[in-house]
Amino acid sequence: MRNGLLEFLGGTFLFTAITYATGKGYYNSYFRRINVEPSLIDLTIDQIFFEGGRQLVAIFTEYLLPVFLLVGFYLVLSLCASLFVRKKADKYAEDILGKCSQFKGLLLMVFFVWFSNFAFNSAMKSGEEIGAKSKCLVVTVYSNEGKNKQTGCLVYKTVDNIWVKYPTKNGFNVSIFPRDNFYRVDAVVK
Repeated sequence: MRNGLLEFLGGTFLFTAITYATGKGYYNSYFRRINVEPSLIDLTIDQIFFEGGRQLVAIFTEYLLPVFLLVGFYLVLSLCASLFVRKKADKYAEDILGKCSQFKGLLLMVFFVWFSNFAFNSAMKSGEEIGAKSKCLVVTVYSNEGKNKQTGCLVYKTVDNIWVKYPTKNGFNVSIFPRDNFYRVDAVVK
């Protein structure tokens, strides 16, 4: 019972870590592609987990058949190996199967390391593709302080903040407007 609980908790931790890393990879790549430093953007944890989960679902659906074939092949191979060991090495079967079980744990660990890397890189590629396809939504943010306004591309918007990127003579600037610092946002329709 105790080992089953530890395996469940360990699997939950691994899945959570992979989902988080995948979501962060997606957003970091997306923001870098649109020339915004990702450390400026404050993402909520649920946004990161949602995007990470969405990316994992995309990976699973794209590679579902090969994964099922690989798992099926692994199960058949392990069943045949187990029967062979029990038949040929009756005396030492338990020792050999115990060693094989340890090897199975090592293979599982290698698989999770590979899958984490694959999911992260896939999410980075996906974020970059979406960033390359994104168009500039021109907005004008009216600030409470001195009734100033700023026009630029909407980078990101949450309930609490709006990020606007606008050109300057030195390149681009990103302004972050907290919710209590603006009273209106207008989208410019082209």
